[in-house]
Amino acid sequence: MLEVLAAEAVRVMAPGVATVAGGSARRLWQLFRDRSERPPAEPEALRRFILRKARQDREFAAWLAQELVAVESVDAVAVVAPSLFVDREKVRQRLTAPGVWVVAGVHGSGKTLLSEQIAYDVRNDVASIATVDLDLFRDGAVLRLVEVQQEVLRQLGVPHVDDTAPIVADQYRRALRHRCFLLILDNVAGAAEAEALVHTGERAIVLLTTRLLSQDLRAWYAGEPVVLYGLDDAVAAERVVAGRCGAEMLAAEPEAVRELIARCDAIPSILAQAGGWLARSKGRPGAVAELVGRFRAAGDLGAILETSIGLAVDALDPAVAAGLRVLAGHPGADISDAGAGALLGRPADDVVDALLDAGLMARGPAGRLGLLWSVRRHLGFATEDAAVERYLGWFRDLAGAADLAMDPVTVIDRARDGRLRRYPAPPEIVWPFPGTRPVDWLQGEAHLVPDLLREAQRRGYHVEVVQICGAMEALLTLRGHHWLCLTVNELGIASAEALGWRAAVVRLHALQGRIYTLLGVVDRAAAAFGNAGELITGLEDGRLESSVLEFRAGLFLTTARLGSTGDLVEAESLLRRAVAIDRGLGLARPLGLHQRMLANVLIESGRPAEALALLSGIVAPAGDSRNASRVHLVSAKALIALGDGPGAGAELRRAEELTTASGATQYHLELADLHGHVARLTGDIEGARRWWGWVAMRYIGAGNPRRDHYIALLNSLPSGS
Repeated sequence: MLEVLAAEAVRVMAPGVATVAGGSARRLWQLFRDRSERPPAEPEALRRFILRKARQDREFAAWLAQELVAVESVDAVAVVAPSLFVDREKVRQRLTAPGVWVVAGVHGSGKTLLSEQIAYDVRNDVASIATVDLDLFRDGAVLRLVEVQQEVLRQLGVPHVDDTAPIVADQYRRALRHRCFLLILDNVAGAAEAEALVHTGERAIVLLTTRLLSQDLRAWYAGEPVVLYGLDDAVAAERVVAGRCGAEMLAAEPEAVRELIARCDAIPSILAQAGGWLARSKGRPGAVAELVGRFRAAGDLGAILETSIGLAVDALDPAVAAGLRVLAGHPGADISDAGAGALLGRPADDVVDALLDAGLMARGPAGRLGLLWSVRRHLGFATEDAAVERYLGWFRDLAGAADLAMDPVTVIDRARDGRLRRYPAPPEIVWPFPGTRPVDWLQGEAHLVPDLLREAQRRGYHVEVVQICGAMEALLTLRGHHWLCLTVNELGIASAEALGWRAAVVRLHALQGRIYTLLGVVDRAAAAFGNAGELITGLEDGRLESSVLEFRAGLFLTTARLGSTGDLVEAESLLRRAVAIDRGLGLARPLGLHQRMLANVLIESGRPAEALALLSGIVAPAGDSRNASRVHLVSAKALIALGDGPGAGAELRRAEELTTASGATQYHLELADLHGHVARLTGDIEGARRWWGWVAMRYIGAGNPRRDHYIALLNSLPSGS
């Protein structure tokens, strides 16, 4: 393992030897100098120097590993300055210093723009930036904490983010403790969320924004919260209004402009809406005074905000206003331009542009659109059934493209031998987004699915709920998102029950059991399989029974790996029953899948030759590159167990080719692990050291306890020079 640390340190430091320009390299060189060390510049001499120091001083080795975790991310972060940001100079200076900062303010007070500006200000001083809107990860009042932690870890560049809640929590604490980063957590609701998500070291900047500075959050935060009211500077406030209507219009009524700013308490969102209204009143003398009169009649700030929104909406073109009312009923926290078009039933460019100009809609950092909450409240959050049906059908069709992509392309009778669906297959469509895989699109929209399905259920669209729920299995298989899929499947179960589709209910309960198995939550997995077992009785659905046996076998394989005796025997028995059903029904694809899983159990049971014989009879359907890749991967495992390094290497290379073709991204570490075994079998000790060292460093960087296994493997290799 010490050789790996030395090699990783050289990898980071060597490119910066000439100028020491990179932040990561500069940090490591400086830390050596702080210890009065003079490391050589030549890479091989540097590696030997670091290795010698690490062997002499275990404390130094631990320090080096910690620092390598801290500099694992890129040196430069690409951040664009927000175009409409003004003022807040004193606050900006304060919030760019390392530490935890709480920023509170009502809707429209500028918290998001301030966060974006801070990110721009510190972009050259931090290794990575993560921004998460917690509202996108809520089921009602419940925050999907594990998913938030996973998203933060991914944005910070942590490799191999786990799915098991305790491991994710451990990864999160370890990764945040040593990195130099900016973390922005928007819309924190209370101290419990802050407590769970703030674990930082001395070099991190953490910015928490909240709409409500609750008593528990104020008590949790040791410092003085930043509370945003209006803009500090009258000139800056005037610039916000002028940005919408032009400075010339304001210059004609200076006293009215000053009163307008005062009446609005210089709140940026109200000023922007006022500017939008004035822009549509250009050329009319006294327009600013007229607007001030309306605000004066409204009274307090809340009434002024309502009046401002009403004026902005009333001033819209009738077609744009009608579009706004449709968009206001969208169930998600944000929407894409294409989604807005689907909801409207036509291209949305003109409506979106008009709403952005009016200050009624905002475009987030990722380019997605969001209506201000106050606007949605003003309009009543209601959308007619026709618009919801359009959007739901559009979403179902695009999600269904990911679902259908999981089928072998040459299978003619999908109902017989493709994906196991117990609901109507989604319609095939011409994919509208060239260059984007369907599963990538689904991953980008996945945060909307729970709210969308709840709204669909409320309106009685149960068929579409089950179809979208089924499509999410493609995301689960190729990209993970286990905790999100658990939430979605519960909604699917409720709709399938409402439709009386017992087979679909069985399938979804079994899928819940499989997800809980993958997450290591054994008791919940067993309960889910129990539900599936009760409901499947009397269905006479052999294909479904075979699938449930497969998932149950996965649970026994998991418990066997946890040390439960006899469970490998039970897993083998269940899979042999599934194979018998597949053969009896003539199901080629499930048969190959279950034979491959059975072969894996045989390898775990110490019977690799028997596994290899079983694998030799599997013919993966054409076009099913993911499952074909798994057959070659298990074959490589069997050959490794038999000591055949060259044969295992050939199988492994084919597995990699097919994995890449499938678009799956979660097998890189498993493939690297097997490469290490192949290298050791073929006498390439340095190759084994590189492969296992790469895996070990990813697990160390991720704070994952699996690192210990690879450290042991590395220590079992003959020592390097």
